[in-house]
Amino acid sequence: MSSTSAPFGFRASFHNSGQMRPKAYVIASTYAASIFSGDPVKLVDAGTIQLGTSDGTRSGTTDGVALLGIFAGVEYLDSTGKPTISPFWPGGTTGTNITAWVYDDPETLFDVQYANPGTPGTDSVQTSVGEECDWTVASPGGSTSTGLSTTVLGVIQATSGQFQITGFQGNITDSLTDAYVVVTVRINEHHYKAAVNSV
Repeated sequence: MSSTSAPFGFRASFHNSGQMRPKAYVIASTYAASIFSGDPVKLVDAGTIQLGTSDGTRSGTTDGVALLGIFAGVEYLDSTGKPTISPFWPGGTTGTNITAWVYDDPETLFDVQYANPGTPGTDSVQTSVGEECDWTVASPGGSTSTGLSTTVLGVIQATSGQFQITGFQGNITDSLTDAYVVVTVRINEHHYKAAVNSV
């Protein structure tokens, strides 16, 4: 229900081709920050991925950080050589053959929970379509039981934002005046594509 705060991160929901496939990238062994399924990530100079903040940590900022995509799980050999498949990267893990899965296609759309910036029950978020937001960095960031992120979409930016709202996830029991609307977004500040300005 969009009247309840129940964040699930960014969830791939639509592509014009009808197919949404994550692509393989690498996380550096012992990378300190945990990354949960649904977390935005960035590509760094070393050719590896990190959390999509200024410094790759949960205390970093998001403003102006170009995103590679949305994290979708990881597989690796742990320090004992045991094959491990996980929906999240446990921060500080020592591993080899690390493959991180990322939805990196700039045309993929994602659903995410968004706190109604107006008066819940009164103000509609319809006016948010076309606007841009950064993501809100959650701490600790997600559930180690489900592996899902607990991040949400942040407030509308005065200038360019990491995500652009394109519409709403339809549910007949929800209203656009609910306190926690589920919106559909595209990555605007994308590593592989030029950003566009807000309307």
